[in-house]
Amino acid sequence: MRRYLVALCMLGATWGGAQEAAYVVTGGQSPVEVAANGYVQAVTMVDEDRAEVRVAAILGPIGSKGAYREVLDREVIGVPPDFDIPARLRSELRPELSAWEAATRILEWSARYLSVDVSDNQPQDAASVLARGRGRCSGVANATAALLLAAGFEAATVSGLLISDAGPIPHRWVACRLPGAGWVHTDPTLGLWTVTANHVAFADAVQDPPAVRVIRKPADGLSALPRRGGRPLRPNLGSDLLCRVVGDAEDGAVVAVLRGGAGAVHRVALDPEGRFTALLPGRWQLTVMAGDEVIEERELELRSGQLQSF
Repeated sequence: MRRYLVALCMLGATWGGAQEAAYVVTGGQSPVEVAANGYVQAVTMVDEDRAEVRVAAILGPIGSKGAYREVLDREVIGVPPDFDIPARLRSELRPELSAWEAATRILEWSARYLSVDVSDNQPQDAASVLARGRGRCSGVANATAALLLAAGFEAATVSGLLISDAGPIPHRWVACRLPGAGWVHTDPTLGLWTVTANHVAFADAVQDPPAVRVIRKPADGLSALPRRGGRPLRPNLGSDLLCRVVGDAEDGAVVAVLRGGAGAVHRVALDPEGRFTALLPGRWQLTVMAGDEVIEERELELRSGQLQSF
C-alpha cells in the first residue's frame, strides 16, 4: 500500500530576512554610516579611538522599477578615459530590458570574465583590469563600476574591510543606483546584488587594518538566496515557496508543480524539499505528485510581505 504524503508549504516575501553583526573597531580611520537598499551600517563613537559598528544586510527583493531605455536617456558621466563596454556585453544590453536586468547582466559579465587574483601587482585601474581579465578585489570593483557607468548607471566603488575568521581584510565592492530602488551594494567577488554583514564600509581605502573585535557574528544567509548561473542572487521581485514532504515516498519521486497566470508553470523535485523562487504576488495552483498520483492540490494566494504556513 502506498503511504500517503503530506506537503507542507511556507510562503513568504523574503529569502531569510537580514544578516546582522556588531563590531568594535579600534585605531586608524573610523567606519562610516551607510543607509542603502539592503545594506545599513550604523556607527557609534565610544571614544576618539574606538567605534562600535552595527551592520545589517537585508536579503529580500530589491524592488527596482523602470526600463533600461530610461537609464540610457541620462548623461553618462564619470567613465574612466579610454574605457568602453566590450562589444559582446553591449549587444546584450537592449533598451527593452528592465533596468535591473540590464545592470544584472553587467554584474554577470564581470563575474564571468574578470577573475580575482590577490597576487596581481599590475595596475588596478578599470581599463587595465578589463584588458587582462583579472585583478585584485579593488581592480575588479573598479572595472565593474566602470562598466555600469559606461552603460548609463550611477555607480561607485566602496572601500572597507571584510571581516573573516582570520581577521579584517582590506576589501572593495560596488554600489549602483537602480531606478526606484536607490543605491544597492554588490560584491563582484561574492554574487549578484549581494553583500553581507561581514562588509564594513569606510570613507577611503584601508591601508592598515585596524583592530576589530566581533561582538555579534552574522549567520549565513546567502545559502537561502536563489542562484543565477551558479551565483547567489538577491532578486528584484517576487517571493519564495518552500515545499517539504513529511513521510516517505514508496513509489517514485515526488514532484511539485506550480501554475500561475499568463501560463507560468514551474516544477521542482521534493527530496525531501524543493524551493520555487522569484514568484510574483497573485493566485497560484500547487499540485504535488508521487509518480502518477496526485497527493496534494490547492490554490495559494501570494501576498507581498506575508509569511504563511499551510
